[in-house]
Amino acid sequence: MDELKKAYELLGLPEGASKDDVEKRYFLLIRRERASRQREETGQPDEQALSLEEINKAYKLILEYDEKKTMEQFNAAAYGKYKGMAGSAQKVDHFFSYYKFHVLGVIALILIVIFGTKAYVDHRHKMAELAKLPPIDVSVSFFGEYYSPDGSYPVSDLKPMEDKFLAQFPDWKRVQGFFTYVPADIKSEQDSALIQKSMIDLMMNKADVYILDKVNFLKLAQDGSLLPLDGDNAAKLGAAVKPELGVKAKTEDVPEEHVYGVDISGSPLLKELPVIGKEYIAGIRVNSERPDNAFKFISKYLE
Repeated sequence: MDELKKAYELLGLPEGASKDDVEKRYFLLIRRERASRQREETGQPDEQALSLEEINKAYKLILEYDEKKTMEQFNAAAYGKYKGMAGSAQKVDHFFSYYKFHVLGVIALILIVIFGTKAYVDHRHKMAELAKLPPIDVSVSFFGEYYSPDGSYPVSDLKPMEDKFLAQFPDWKRVQGFFTYVPADIKSEQDSALIQKSMIDLMMNKADVYILDKVNFLKLAQDGSLLPLDGDNAAKLGAAVKPELGVKAKTEDVPEEHVYGVDISGSPLLKELPVIGKEYIAGIRVNSERPDNAFKFISKYLE
């Protein structure tokens, strides 16, 4: 402490002077020292001027003390009653501060391995369960502004709908159902997200039969995603389709209109399904895996 007191006296400051005062005094003495050296060259030295070495030594001592005092106050605030262990705590803090991205990367990798393993096990289990099921006779997707009877969407539990289909087609063992809510208009960010999700569903859930509202029917028909149901395919629907039930559209590749869907809104079978909508236009995917059963499905709904 005596050395610190002498350092303040050397700089001409009271002990405990503020950092700003120390800085100002330091630069003032530096200027005086330079001026003294210039006078020496002209033969007029300033004997009271301090040497540069003395000034720097005193200034450095005061700064070191000030930094030590600041650190002690910080440790007391940051580590409380454990301030005696502040050195070790600082090393730990430094380690996590410096290597935090490495640590987070390792944690993320561990989580990826855990969830990846779980997903793999779940997938194997799901595949094993699916292997026990009978083969799919037909897959049907409701794609548009459709709701469950309570007005919610999407329909998360598809089993009631699939069971209704099986009751309507007793010869079949398994009907796979899909449900994708697609808003007709984009009125919010949620609607935009739902439309983006519907495009993913369209690519992933490749149904044999699509039941659509008018807006989405036109989109799929114009994109060439639906099979034409007139011409040779008309006979596959059984009885002749009434002209007013055929829904026409043009595609990008075929300029003339063709029937790509049939209006099944009047079918009493729809009333048995736990799905509510305004329009029901049935179409068949252009590369359906089970086209014969897809035609049978629509034919029954036209009876």
